[in-house]
Amino acid sequence: MMAVLALLASACSSTPSATKATTTTTLGSSSSSTAASGAPSPGVTNTSVTVGQVDDLSAPIPGLFKGAEDGTEAYFDYVNSQGGVNGRMIKLDAEDSAYSDGTVATATTAQIKSDFALVGGFSLDDAAEEPPVRAANMPDVAYPLDPGLANLPASYSPVPNNDNDVPDTIFKILKAKFPTAIKHVGILWANATPATAAAEQAFERALKAEGYHIVYDAGFTPAQTTFLANVLTMKSDGVQMFFTQQLPDFYAATVAEEMQQQNFHPINVEGDAYSSNLIKDGGPAVNNMYLEFGYVPYLATDSTLPAVKLFTKWMKIADSNANFELQALYGWAAAQLFVQGLKQAGNPPTRAGLEAALDKVTSFNAGGLIPTSNPSANIPGGCITLAQVKNGQIVRVAPTPPTGFICSPGGYLPAPGFKPEVRSAPSS
Repeated sequence: MMAVLALLASACSSTPSATKATTTTTLGSSSSSTAASGAPSPGVTNTSVTVGQVDDLSAPIPGLFKGAEDGTEAYFDYVNSQGGVNGRMIKLDAEDSAYSDGTVATATTAQIKSDFALVGGFSLDDAAEEPPVRAANMPDVAYPLDPGLANLPASYSPVPNNDNDVPDTIFKILKAKFPTAIKHVGILWANATPATAAAEQAFERALKAEGYHIVYDAGFTPAQTTFLANVLTMKSDGVQMFFTQQLPDFYAATVAEEMQQQNFHPINVEGDAYSSNLIKDGGPAVNNMYLEFGYVPYLATDSTLPAVKLFTKWMKIADSNANFELQALYGWAAAQLFVQGLKQAGNPPTRAGLEAALDKVTSFNAGGLIPTSNPSANIPGGCITLAQVKNGQIVRVAPTPPTGFICSPGGYLPAPGFKPEVRSAPSS
C-alpha cells in the first residue's frame, strides 16, 4: 500500500529552496529523564537540539517533497510552543537533495557530523544516505524508500517497512467488490530509482498473491507530463481496473483527465494521490476515483478530529501555501516519534540514549493519524482506509467504518524471509 511514497508528490504547491534551509523554532522545557550513557552527541547545546533531513526540493520537479520539510517543521513548532524538550529548542537543518546521489551523500555526511539525528526527510535518492548512516550508526527517524536504509539498526519509521511488507487488506476488499475487474489490471509505477522499483515489485507480489492479473505494466519517469500513450494502450489491452501506488496527485489528475478524454473509464484506484490539490487539479475527471491509504482522511470527513486539527493548524503556520500531501503527514509523524524518543534520551540527550528510547516504542499511531504500528520491531500495522471522490468531495466508502480504519489480523504480506527486527545495543 504505502509503496505509494516511492514517487514524487504533486509538489507544485510550494517553491523549493535550492540552498540550505534552516528552520529555527522556540523551545522550553518538558519532562526530564535519567541521563543515558554515552559520549556527548553532535547537535546538542544547553539550549538547542538540531536535527537534519534531506528532501527533493528543487528537482526532479520544483517543490517536489517540500511537504516533508513542512510537516517536520510544523510538529517541532508545536512542541516548542508547548515548552520544548528539557529546555532545548529543536532546530531543523533541511537540505535540498538536488535529485543527486552525490549531493545526498555529501549533505547526509555533513549532518552526521553536525546534527543530533536525521528526522522526517524524504528523497527518491535516499539510498545514497545508507552508507554514511550505516557507518556512523546515525539515528534516522523517517519514512525511507530504500529497503537497505529502512532496515538499518538505527532506522525508525512511523510507518515501518511497507516498501517490502505490503498491507494486503485493500487487495482483499477490492477482490470482493470487483471480482471480474481484478483479472484485467493496468499499472503505472515510478521508474525513478532502485528503491521505487523494489517497492513496485513488492506491490505486484501482493497483488498476484490475491489473484489479480496484470495485463498492462509500465514505468514512467519523474519528468513525464503526459500519459496519453499509456492510456491508449491500456484501453486497447482491455484494462478494467487501474491500480497504482506511485502516482501523486498531479500525475493522478493528469491520467484521469486523459482517460476521460479517451472515453476510457476503468475502476481507478490510487494510493498516492490524496492531497489538497487532487480535486483542484483533476476537476470532474477524478470523480469516482477510489483512494486507498494508511491514514485518516484528514482533508475530508476526519478534519474535525483533534489530531487532525492540530496537524492542520501547525502546517498552516509552517507554510501558508502548504499542500497537505502525504509526505507532510509523514514528516509530522516522524517528528512526533522522534520527540517521543528525545524525551527519554537523557539530559543532555545522546544518540545512544535516543536509540535506546526508540527501541522501546512498540506501539505508535501519531495520535490516531495513522494505524498503530511497531517502530521498534519494524512491523507495519496493516490497516487502511478506502475513500472515493464523489461530487467534488472525498468521502469514506464501505467497508471503511465511520471512524478509524479497516483492520485485519496479519493484514500485510511479509517479504520472503522477513523477521521482526531485534535491535542491538547502540554503541554511541
